[in-house]
Amino acid sequence: FYLEPVGMTVKEVAELREKDPMTLVRVRNGAGWVGEIEAAWLRPVIKSPREIRTLRVRLEDLRYLVFMPPEDIWKAIDQGRQPPLSRYPKATAYIQWGEEQGYPTRPTCASRPWWWDLGDRRAATVNCNYLIDDRMCFYFAANGIYVSDNFQELHDADEVTASVASAPITQMLCELLGRVPFGGGLLKVQTYEVKALLILNPLLLMPAQRRDLLSAFGRLCEQPVCSIFEELGFSLCRKRQCTDSEHPYEHVQPETLTLEQVQAASPDRFELDRVFFDVLGLTDDERLEVYRAVAQLVKDRLVKARSM
Repeated sequence: FYLEPVGMTVKEVAELREKDPMTLVRVRNGAGWVGEIEAAWLRPVIKSPREIRTLRVRLEDLRYLVFMPPEDIWKAIDQGRQPPLSRYPKATAYIQWGEEQGYPTRPTCASRPWWWDLGDRRAATVNCNYLIDDRMCFYFAANGIYVSDNFQELHDADEVTASVASAPITQMLCELLGRVPFGGGLLKVQTYEVKALLILNPLLLMPAQRRDLLSAFGRLCEQPVCSIFEELGFSLCRKRQCTDSEHPYEHVQPETLTLEQVQAASPDRFELDRVFFDVLGLTDDERLEVYRAVAQLVKDRLVKARSM
């Protein structure tokens, strides 16, 4: 179902699909198949958080397309009619290739009425990573974006939701609610755990605060996504042969953190958090304790995993 465009970018395919859904696009899959498929069957998808360079999803950064039926095929399926696959000979040929490979008998595909139909999936406007290393991110896509199971989807969420969810308290709560079942100390966050996360109610924002928050988030979205430590102004050890028991986090000393350090390292992050903290009425000391707690929780999780 995951396809890479050949000789084109994902963004170019998306633009072609809007102009002429019947345009043929050359793609390849992970099994070595290469061929053409009608653009109507191809939608941008994020397979891994590593593809995303900024908090605002940009199609030019994506690598993959997902094979999904167009609206007329979905409509026929919903109405219990035979899907008119003959309208799309190239997509039909790809489906036949999949049948020859035995895909219809695989557990996930075999449970579907039509093995090649992923169902009536909605593209979420906000997505967060399912496995967290040193940073929990809430990625915003104004028009929605399809994602793999490496993400948790937040449907009907807007840019304000993405902004307030990006505050450090959210990651602090995530560190307390999540679990660590994977190697390397990766924190796993299930759907119900994301649902249980507390975020600031956007209705509490005054108009000026809302403007400031969105302005800061917009600028933050232009910056490359980095680790929570680097965003707070700490450096990570880059020595390949370092033997320190806390490598590469030995330079992360949360107790030494200052608000000035955070502001200097990431002024846009600092401004976004300022609006958030102002609404909560936190003092400077309390704001600093939030930053220190986040840094300490993440560091403890990762350092512990390295020693196991």
